[in-house]
Amino acid sequence: MKKKFILALFAALPLMSFGQLRWVPENVDVEIKHPVEVFDNVVIDKDACTITKDGKTYKLQGKVKVVENWPDITVQLVDSWPDLKVKLVENWPDNCGKFQLVENWPDLKIKIVESWGDIKVKVVENWPGF
Repeated sequence: MKKKFILALFAALPLMSFGQLRWVPENVDVEIKHPVEVFDNVVIDKDACTITKDGKTYKLQGKVKVVENWPDITVQLVDSWPDLKVKLVENWPDNCGKFQLVENWPDLKIKIVESWGDIKVKVVENWPGF
């Protein structure tokens, strides 16, 4: 009986040690890419709060003018799953997602479209940004 018990312990020993082992990967090249490529020519960088279209980079904050012709970017207004949450402010649009609508000297010109916008935006009252 004693001999069978010792043999059972030795047989179970490898199974008991699995709980204490940790798998540590070797030479893993994981690229964390925060700028998200939306289309071939549009990249949204959430860390810098910018959008790059056709090689030009625009901040997603500041003074914005809504235009019909020659916009910098096109915006699709959505109710769910936005790329950016925007708060419309009267003064100091200095944080990510805060826009002040102006007629003169805008930082960014946008055109509002029904579909296939460069960025999807939801207008919110609180917590603008990504």
